[in-house]
Amino acid sequence: MHIRDDDFFNRIDTMRTKMIKIAYSYFSSESMAIDLVDEAIYKGYLKRKSLREMEYMETWMIRILINLCNNHYKKFSKVNGIDELPEESTVEQYDSLPLKIAMQKLPEKYRQVVVLKYFVGYGVAEISEITGTPQGTVATRLRKALSLLRLELQDE
Repeated sequence: MHIRDDDFFNRIDTMRTKMIKIAYSYFSSESMAIDLVDEAIYKGYLKRKSLREMEYMETWMIRILINLCNNHYKKFSKVNGIDELPEESTVEQYDSLPLKIAMQKLPEKYRQVVVLKYFVGYGVAEISEITGTPQGTVATRLRKALSLLRLELQDE
């Protein structure tokens, strides 16, 4: 299936805010989030011919973004140490410092589902599709992540 450029960018416009929220949750930096979203859009644009169904474009783009975020997060934490992630406070839902710290302490597989569910607003079925994980596993990871967050936030 060939996606026309204007169709691609029209769809991107509708999902850009969600993508920025996802990237922001990794780094707490609006500028870094925007850079990563732009990079994901560029990679998606270059590979748009490999997308078979237009209805899966959002899922596909979110996966590209999450992979980029994971790669940058690993590189950044190796170079600077996990505790030195950039601090900016522009996304209201993520401004609470204890929550930000607790989220950074979560293992990646838990942080990913929490971000997609509570910061972006996807349902379990959509998260399952985006991550390529069974719905039961997504639900279990959400429960586990919430219990870990509760424990972490109660300690503070």
